[in-house]
Amino acid sequence: MRIVCEIAAPFVANSAVEGTEVAGPFRGHVASCLRCQARLAAMSRTARELRALAEERHEAPVDLEWRVMSALDGELAIPRSWRRPVAVAATLVSMAAAILIWRLRPRAS
Repeated sequence: MRIVCEIAAPFVANSAVEGTEVAGPFRGHVASCLRCQARLAAMSRTARELRALAEERHEAPVDLEWRVMSALDGELAIPRSWRRPVAVAATLVSMAAAILIWRLRPRAS
């Protein structure tokens, strides 16, 4: 691949995504380079397909959040809808343990 093709690649990609002509300094190169023309055509086709997909709307499954969160390890494994009840339960258990320890502490005579 020629160095000019490498330098032109971001401009080719930008014009493919935006659906505009390639930037001025590289327009002549792209017009004469079959490799850059193929790249522009492939990227333009991909950009059109992605725009078409963006218009489609699909509903996510109801349990998607739970499935994703349960697949993760560590702190993020608790689904957002369960975080508050789990935090409240943990707080209540720790408060009960503190009260129990305080009540059962040895007292000075």
